[in-house]
Amino acid sequence: MWGTGSCRNAAGGFTLLELLAAITIAALVLGVSIPSTMRMYSSMQYHGAVKDVVAVLTSARYAAISQGDSQDVLVKPRSGELSLNDKMRKVPSSMTLEVVSARELNQDGVGVIRFYSDGSSSGGVVRLVHERGMEVEAQVDWLLGRVDLCKEDCGDYSDLF
Repeated sequence: MWGTGSCRNAAGGFTLLELLAAITIAALVLGVSIPSTMRMYSSMQYHGAVKDVVAVLTSARYAAISQGDSQDVLVKPRSGELSLNDKMRKVPSSMTLEVVSARELNQDGVGVIRFYSDGSSSGGVVRLVHERGMEVEAQVDWLLGRVDLCKEDCGDYSDLF
């Protein structure tokens, strides 16, 4: 009865070869996706820091106009911090922060960009440089107090940094 025409019931499951193929494919996918994920995270940090710098500078300008009193943005390159009143922003450790501002306003290693109640400013440049080579400058116009971003051919301030 056992051997005449009856099918043997195979146990359900995967063979060793199928498991090895699945693990190999998963390893390849991870090997390709992790570096791109790290680059994306680094890029997100960089863009977030740029937005923070522009937000602090722009907020100082609007505060000066609305309150009728000058506002100082303190840029601390050594610690990578920008502050306006009691609000402080810190750039990630993978970035360096550089500043060019009016010598008369600077304080012991801290660059100061002052915004006046008429909308003008003392002017200055805040440069963010990422360790992967990305860099951008937030340029503060002294006459209008406007904050503009510059990514290429921004001017040569190398002797000032």
